[in-house]
Amino acid sequence: MSKRSVTSYDVAKIAGVSQSAVSRAFSPGASIAEKTRKKILNAARELGYQPNAIARSMSTARKDFPQRSGMVGLIVTRLQDPFFANTIAHFSRFLQARGWHMLLFTVDNQVEVDEALNALLQYKIDGVIILSAILSDQMAKACDAQGIPVMLYNRSAKNLNVSSVEIDNYEGGCLAAEILREAGHERIAFVGGDVGDETSKEREAGFTERLAKDGLTPFQLESGDYTFVGGREAGLRLLARQERPDAVFCASDVMALGVLHAARFELGLQVPRDFSLVGFDDIPSAAWPGHMLTTIRQPIRRMIQESVNLLIERMENPELGPKVSRFPGTLILRDSAKNTGPLGGVTSAQRSF
Repeated sequence: MSKRSVTSYDVAKIAGVSQSAVSRAFSPGASIAEKTRKKILNAARELGYQPNAIARSMSTARKDFPQRSGMVGLIVTRLQDPFFANTIAHFSRFLQARGWHMLLFTVDNQVEVDEALNALLQYKIDGVIILSAILSDQMAKACDAQGIPVMLYNRSAKNLNVSSVEIDNYEGGCLAAEILREAGHERIAFVGGDVGDETSKEREAGFTERLAKDGLTPFQLESGDYTFVGGREAGLRLLARQERPDAVFCASDVMALGVLHAARFELGLQVPRDFSLVGFDDIPSAAWPGHMLTTIRQPIRRMIQESVNLLIERMENPELGPKVSRFPGTLILRDSAKNTGPLGGVTSAQRSF
């Protein structure tokens, strides 16, 4: 018999029990005699049977939520970014700890978000988390009509029935400019993410408006597409010119590391001797001895815990309205930026905003 054709009926027949007994044997905490359970599991191993988790969760759904699947869909862009890989791992752990499983869809651009969400809805998911991407009005209404709550992570949406959790991007941009101005820098460039990306725009806005208080404008604006390669190319454009910036603020650590690579290995420059460099996110590699990147840290564990809590609240209580949470970040001072202000000369110091 082909393994793919084995069903619970086949297991029940071999074990000499009912199909409901097979279902109970694979359901943690279900009432079934240990002798019967072992007989069923032995039969299942002999046949190569694996229960259908989706079908089982639907059949054992709570009476007050008869359509519950036990699954949460997660849509993410830029999976190659270490920041998002780490974020997904935390989401998976927090959801599993609360009894939900995660169904992951990766997309390359905003257009694919709606396509991925359409596909997720076919799985009868209980909720959706969208990482660093926006939700169209059409799909927001489709989720709302089906009673599926949506959580936006690192994004917000006005006039939509969705919850959101994000870092205070504007204040993070302000703080990056503040520390560079304290060090006496005047020719400060900005490397942003994708053109039109709201997160990058908010960080740029905070950065630009803080410079304006001192009568300055960004020395040069570049796009690094939130990638290492994009950051490297932006770094070459900025630092190979005759009059180069004396400081660079990047909207993500990955781009900042690309700038750092271009400076050191292709242009022979050093930080902070030749220019200061500040990133955003505080990915693990930012603290590596070869990098020691000054950056804005996102409290991702607290943000993800909040996201999971808010989503589950709405999944269990559909009458609840959406909530918005914005978290402060922390400036982590390392070796890539000159420090001559109040925290000057202190390695790995912190300042919150």
